[in-house]
Amino acid sequence: MKILGIDPGTATTGYGVITCEEGKFCVIESGWISTSKDDGKDKRLISTFEQTRSVIQKHRPDIVSIERLFFFINAKTAMAVAESGGVIRLAAALENVPFIEFAPKSIKMEITGYGRADKTMVKSAVRKILNVRSPKKKKTHFDDVSDALAVALCYARKCLLSSEQNRIMYNKVTNGEAPLKKAKKIKKASKKSPIKGGDKIGRSKSR
Repeated sequence: MKILGIDPGTATTGYGVITCEEGKFCVIESGWISTSKDDGKDKRLISTFEQTRSVIQKHRPDIVSIERLFFFINAKTAMAVAESGGVIRLAAALENVPFIEFAPKSIKMEITGYGRADKTMVKSAVRKILNVRSPKKKKTHFDDVSDALAVALCYARKCLLSSEQNRIMYNKVTNGEAPLKKAKKIKKASKKSPIKGGDKIGRSKSR
């Protein structure tokens, strides 16, 4: 099954296309959809819609898995992200591809076993499960890409994998340790090697 995971944003929207066959994952493509800050809101929404639809047309996923807007202190930001999510759902609907939404806490729980995991912990889990890395010596929006891949994995884990396959996946991420204990170790280690984002437009493909 082919899954397109999307992490809606205002300036940058991450996406990741994976396949799940017999409990094994393969990254087909991952990248980010960016809009120019010089464009007005209308043009940015149109751009997000067109680029999302292009990704869907290229890969023809069986399902689009989207991170649901949960909570923002800034109401203006919340509205902008909600509007971005709206045009993404529209793109899927026009291509006759079903979509499903997951709350951030649910995604974190499914991927790391800890509902309050931070971005570094999610990235670490995604890397282990999918064997992906952020490009070296180059600025990227890997945080957004990682979140999108996590959304795709969330659908696979909740809707496709058996309990035994889920157990194997958890062991791969936690090395057999309790998720919360492992999460604390990852969080401590992350202070030594943070990954920084950037502002270039592009995409990364699995090797």
